[in-house]
Amino acid sequence: MNLLYAGFIREESEEKGILTKMISQCLTFKKVFDNVYLYISRQSEAVLYSIEDFGVKKEIKTFSYPTLAAYNEQSKIRKIKGFIRYRSFLAFLYKIINSYEINTLYSRNLQLTNKLIKLSKRKKLIKIIEIPTYPFENEIKKATNKIEYNLLWKNREKKVEDFADIIVAISSDNTLKVDKKFVLISNGIRLEDIKIKNQNQNKKASIHLLSIANLRFWHGYDRIIKGLYEYYKKNPKKAVYYHCVGEGSVLENLKNLVKELKLEKYVIFHGTKVGEELDKIVDESDIALGSLGFHRSGLRGGSPLKAREYCARGIPFVIAYDDWDFPESFQYVFRIPQDDSPVDIDKVINWYEDLSKKHPDYSLEMRKYAEENLSWDAKMKPVIEKIKELARERNINT
Repeated sequence: MNLLYAGFIREESEEKGILTKMISQCLTFKKVFDNVYLYISRQSEAVLYSIEDFGVKKEIKTFSYPTLAAYNEQSKIRKIKGFIRYRSFLAFLYKIINSYEINTLYSRNLQLTNKLIKLSKRKKLIKIIEIPTYPFENEIKKATNKIEYNLLWKNREKKVEDFADIIVAISSDNTLKVDKKFVLISNGIRLEDIKIKNQNQNKKASIHLLSIANLRFWHGYDRIIKGLYEYYKKNPKKAVYYHCVGEGSVLENLKNLVKELKLEKYVIFHGTKVGEELDKIVDESDIALGSLGFHRSGLRGGSPLKAREYCARGIPFVIAYDDWDFPESFQYVFRIPQDDSPVDIDKVINWYEDLSKKHPDYSLEMRKYAEENLSWDAKMKPVIEKIKELARERNINT
């Protein structure tokens, strides 16, 4: 079978995490299907990649957009440019499906225009739509005005169900009642890209907390700083340090808060770190921090990639939201209240020390859990099974 993963996302955009996720999913598909292709956008052209063995993606064709449509963030007509690019993107999509004998189309971030909907008539083409955030109400909030809502979002759920053979919905709630076309999953990770931490370096008298994020208000790391302030007011015997890795819109606010509370000795801002530099900081840390402020966005649950990466690295972590990939029985996560209260550092330390005694090999145990439950191979398994089932029903060669 030949599978095409199409996503109208710019390769040069800042949303690198989305593209990394798409490539990871393609690599999972490559383990099952004969040929897998990735079709995405660039500033002035669309590009088709072939996914090869061992994680290599090979550029095989580009399609130039009209000169007027080239992406320009500063342009006053950027939405018109985007509309023209998208029409061209879809025109090239048809050519790819025909030229490369595609029989499975997996799509993300494709608006269901009349041109795209015409593909629904092709019974030998299995059509899959991924919804990055489900239910739809969470996506509808992205509409900036009534015109955009009517064009892009109104009646979208019905359009999606009419068009798609399979709907892959990324959701924080696995108890939702959905149509049989739906496959509910949460975000996965590519374990081959994530190094397990060196647990041997944790034999020390102090505790080191770590966050890795593109810092936003919903991360809630002001809560950990205020928690440290309350902790040090009691003159504790054990030193606790917080390592903040990453940049972002609230970085200066966090730095100002640290200065105001006179915690410069205990809070270290590392900026952006990757590769071996990041691995070294992880090795020297004991406890990681997931999102502590989802409630500020009106959410109670989610499936952030960072928590999954912490699990794969084998570092216990703290969160303040519901995540069905980490049930109550999962002992390596510490849950704090979903509010703006300072983090109780004493409780975090007691949990971690108790965990270390009961599970001295916690890093290996967390990694094993990630391999069995959090990898894209595990997440996409029910999707692949559904594709194969439809292929058999429609006599499509598998």
